[in-house]
Amino acid sequence: MPTETWNITTIDGKRYLVVDVAKFRIPLDWDPSSNMFFAVSYPDGGIGNFTALAKGDPGDPPVLAQQIAVTELAPNDPTLASGSFTQTSPGVYALSVALHRGAKGDPGDTVLDPGDYGTGLPGDFLVVNSDLDAFELAPSQVGDRYLPATVVSTPSGNAGYTLCTVSVPPQRRDWRPVVDGFCEITGTGANVKVDLLVRRDSATAGNIMGRATQPAGQYPATHVLSSVLPPGSPRNYDIVPAGEPAVFYLRAERVSGSDTFTTSSTTTAFSVRVTAVPPTT
Repeated sequence: MPTETWNITTIDGKRYLVVDVAKFRIPLDWDPSSNMFFAVSYPDGGIGNFTALAKGDPGDPPVLAQQIAVTELAPNDPTLASGSFTQTSPGVYALSVALHRGAKGDPGDTVLDPGDYGTGLPGDFLVVNSDLDAFELAPSQVGDRYLPATVVSTPSGNAGYTLCTVSVPPQRRDWRPVVDGFCEITGTGANVKVDLLVRRDSATAGNIMGRATQPAGQYPATHVLSSVLPPGSPRNYDIVPAGEPAVFYLRAERVSGSDTFTTSSTTTAFSVRVTAVPPTT
């Protein structure tokens, strides 16, 4: 049996421990912390004066395709969840995965209790509170419509007349009136201009909630109300505070001229609709 011989040789500036019997070359300058090294076996006569392992050219940087192919599996499908990459072009890889759909859960038992949010009334609904950290009960923002009990005619000889009134009971939140209506006005002469007005809480001095007008001398004429306010009115000009009642007067009022006018109850109509003021932030 041949006897092993050990010697040290240098190839391309690198030192190797050579085991002649097994014909192995073991590098002496390896890093022990790597816990590994390459032992090179060579044929009789050596492997020549070149490095056994040479550094290659840089490879293509891998790029993950944006589109991911997902196969959805039923919750009870025995197929194992999986994922794989496929090279679609040099350096580009597409990901394909197979995942199980979540199993259907048991029905929940959550029930909203109005008592959890204070004392409410029919028609209340949940809203986010002003601190944005909880819910609270609030009255509906949908208001009702109110009509006059009776409508009267305007006799001749009047420069202003109340045709009817509408009373609105206290509401649970601030609101604005939206008025609708019409009236056919007939002048007793050509020298007259008459406006149809809606005043709040005072027949002769209340804030104007709506108006209809017609040029002087063009009578008879049908005036159609519009919920418009005087220019420059402050924001709260037509707001009715929560908890307060309001009375609205439908009025025909002469604004110029010396003649008077008449109206008929059969050609007069009026209504008031409650429109809640949304909360301010």
